[in-house]
Parts: sequence; structure tokens; C-alpha cells
Amino acid sequence: MKKILTCLLAAVTLAACSHNVQSESIPFEVAHNYFVRNDVSSVPVKINSQEAFERCFGMAAFMGRNGQPTPIDFSRQFVIAIVLPETAHSTEIAAERLTQEGDDLVLTYQVSVAEKENTWTQVPQLLLIVNRDYERDSVILKAE
Repeated sequence: MKKILTCLLAAVTLAACSHNVQSESIPFEVAHNYFVRNDVSSVPVKINSQEAFERCFGMAAFMGRNGQPTPIDFSRQFVIAIVLPETAHSTEIAAERLTQEGDDLVLTYQVSVAEKENTWTQVPQLLLIVNRDYERDSVILKAE
């Protein structure tokens, strides 16, 4: 009987140690047709008001399919922004996943940079629109 109790206690202890914390996946929408204003020196990672957004970004509407900027309703949504330094290389930022880990939101993303240099420059940016139900004080960016 003692051996059975010891084995059971050891199994419970091992199971508790190997508990894997699952992080909650959070839905988001990528905002299109915005540009970083050239009079801005830094952009916050989390933007939760129209005024703060307009201080950092302008609308870049153009003709064709999906030519209008993605609408953002700051009464129900907030924005997570990744802005990289100006570059002459074509650069794309892709969001891999947004999760909640403890009291933080964690955005995992990838950056792709073309080898060939362009004759023009760009300020690479990615804007994610997230429902306020998922808002947390802190957003952590993780490049993969």
C-alpha cells in the first residue's frame, strides 16, 4: 500500500511540474493604407485614441481595390504599431500571432528585407487593430 501511495504521489508531482501554460490567441486585423508622418520621431507600440494615432500616422488612400485606409473605431478598438527605421531596402513586417501571457499582450512577428537597394526609402510599419476586450497595459514585441 505504501508503494502505491508513493507512486501516486510521484505521478501527481510530475504532472504538476510539467503543466504547460497555454497562451490565449487574440484575433486582430491588419490596417492598410496608412503612412508614418515625417515629423514624428517615435511611435508608441500601443495607441488607444484617434488623436494619438493622427499625431503619428496619415492616411494614404489610392486608386484601385482596397484603396481606402482601414477604418479604426477607437471607442471599441486600439492599435498595436511596429515601426522600423527608414530604409532603402524593401521591407515587410508580418504578424505571426498575438497572445496574452499573464498581464501582457505578446506580438510575435517576422521581418523580411530585400537584398537589393532601392532608389527610394520607406519607413516599414505594421498596424494591427485589436478589440478593446483584449487590451492590457503592456504590449511586448518579439521578432522571430
